[in-house]
Amino acid sequence: MGIIKDENDRSGYGVATDGASATLNSFYDEEAEEITIPEMWNGVPLTKIAFSAFRGAKRLRRVTLPDSVRVIDGSAFRGCRRLESAVLSRNLENINAYAFADNPKLRSLTFPSSLIHFHENAFQKCPKLTQLYIYDMKKGGEIKRFVVAALNESRRISYLNATMLYFDAYNMRKFDEGYSVLAEIEDRYNIAEFRLSDPFDLSEFMRDVYTKTICQYIPRVIRADNVERLTFAGELGAIREDRMEEYIEIASEEQGHCLAYLLQYQEENFKRDPFQFEL
Repeated sequence: MGIIKDENDRSGYGVATDGASATLNSFYDEEAEEITIPEMWNGVPLTKIAFSAFRGAKRLRRVTLPDSVRVIDGSAFRGCRRLESAVLSRNLENINAYAFADNPKLRSLTFPSSLIHFHENAFQKCPKLTQLYIYDMKKGGEIKRFVVAALNESRRISYLNATMLYFDAYNMRKFDEGYSVLAEIEDRYNIAEFRLSDPFDLSEFMRDVYTKTICQYIPRVIRADNVERLTFAGELGAIREDRMEEYIEIASEEQGHCLAYLLQYQEENFKRDPFQFEL
């Protein structure tokens, strides 16, 4: 079973201090799954995560940095294949090259609106990074939530930059109004899934728009055998009875896991009463 390390557990870290600040240079605990890094080391604050400090941490799923950290150096968390979420410092200023690159399961990132710079390759090959939680440092660290729509690497950087650039204009209704300009169906689906799972300030009109996007995307979900997304569509009620035969036919051709889910969903939701008959 994986280890959960709180801020009082100082084992497994390689830290250097110069009397004024500390740098975390390495991490040795291969069994740790969730860690909260201590803020103070030998009486001085931890201000930097060094180059490759956590690179390749085998089991790490979640990491929380202390608010004293100002710099995450290159490749610091690169290749942490199980890393799903990272909560960064409220005083973070720089995220350097490849800091979180090659993390295929990284889905959620929390960082401050005061972040000065992140390298364009900092989040390279992080295809599931869709959730951004940003500390609004002008409002005492209040958290605001965004979504990264694009899976395409170049468009991902554009979304990240836009999030930082237009942060002060944050408004979910404006966010919804901009939906119509998205051209890529994958981007449209990501936004729709995000807004329907977190419907803050969501109008009924936009709820309908997003639900229709999910409906339109279901055949692609089945062909990709993405049961997680298909389950979300089912929970949303977006799987339509009048298209079940089409969905099952596609799933039968693919012979993946979606077929079993669809048959079960049909049985639970669309099975007709055997005693029902038309007069």
